[in-house]
Amino acid sequence: MRVSLWWGIALVLAAFAAAHGPRLLRNLPKHHWEDFRHFRHNREQIHSLADCFRKPSAWAGGAEATYRPLSANLYYFAGRTLFENRPEAYHALDAGTYLLNALLLLLICRELLPGLVALLPPLLFVSRVAHEQDIAYTSNFDTLSYVALTLTALLLFVRARRHERRLGEALAVAAFAVALLCKEAAIMWPALVSLYGWLFDRARAWRKYLAAWAVAAAWALAYPRILQALYPSDQPRFLLDFSPAGILARYAAYLATFANGLVPRVDPEAAGWAMPPQVATLAGRAPAIALMAALVAFEMILLVLARWRPASVGEPARVTAFGLGWFFVATSPFVVFADRLFMRYCYMGHAGLALAVGGIAMGAWQSWHARARTEPPVTASPRPVSATS
Repeated sequence: MRVSLWWGIALVLAAFAAAHGPRLLRNLPKHHWEDFRHFRHNREQIHSLADCFRKPSAWAGGAEATYRPLSANLYYFAGRTLFENRPEAYHALDAGTYLLNALLLLLICRELLPGLVALLPPLLFVSRVAHEQDIAYTSNFDTLSYVALTLTALLLFVRARRHERRLGEALAVAAFAVALLCKEAAIMWPALVSLYGWLFDRARAWRKYLAAWAVAAAWALAYPRILQALYPSDQPRFLLDFSPAGILARYAAYLATFANGLVPRVDPEAAGWAMPPQVATLAGRAPAIALMAALVAFEMILLVLARWRPASVGEPARVTAFGLGWFFVATSPFVVFADRLFMRYCYMGHAGLALAVGGIAMGAWQSWHARARTEPPVTASPRPVSATS
């Protein structure tokens, strides 16, 4: 049975209101520490739509040098022009985009999961405490917008592949290209969609995935040149760490923040939105690193079996593998940062973890249903016949 989409939307809205509603209402009229920097830069530098694409962001280069013309320059240009930089308008737009992302995940899950199980991932995704900064800070619209576009691209591509529609494939790649103008972390989308193809598509359909990789390659070549043109070349860049232990520890931290109980609900200004100390400490310990290594090995085994021994991998295992792989792929642009362990980096990856939970729930439901069908019915014992009857 497929649950009504309207019921799904209503439940997502209710989960969002319960998890984030009170804090959102308190935050609506507030400015945060980055707001006035963006407002001032936009007022001084951005005077037309063309300026949004040819001027740098509010940050003066260095490790913060980025090119996000849509989610930074255009976002604040539109807010200044249409809403006179009222914080309520920015926060309402951010909350709406956050809800949109949960609904897009709901639509993706309806393609991959049955019935009520398809509701579980979006409900988990929309209610994570670790995402509060993405709603609270206007400057985090870059994350919300690139996730919205990559989820839209994934939904379009999945539906196109399932119904052999070339237009949907082209629109998906176009949405991915626009996402790159919101945040460079969108570069992971070709790997995510290729993971879907590996698990669910035909082997001979590999050419359908080349366009996304071509766009990613072109952007990877153009992006450094854009930064060089906009920012001084002698500015410091991000400090990177490619050690396996460091990467696994950061993956463990982003996975741990999926659990609401490990993320304290504190004032975002006071906390600075870095990783909670208890989570960072836990993730850096040897057991957590070993657990992540085991999870990576488990994912690799599932991927190999799904392609080379497909009969041994059921649909729940494929969905679980896709969700776990989604988490690893979506978080990969951030786990190489040696000194930047922020909760906001887990947002897109948590959508994958929510889907993996849905795959596990799908397997449990199918096992219970199969067991209920095979167990013999319980019948009443016959009444003993008395000697006098």
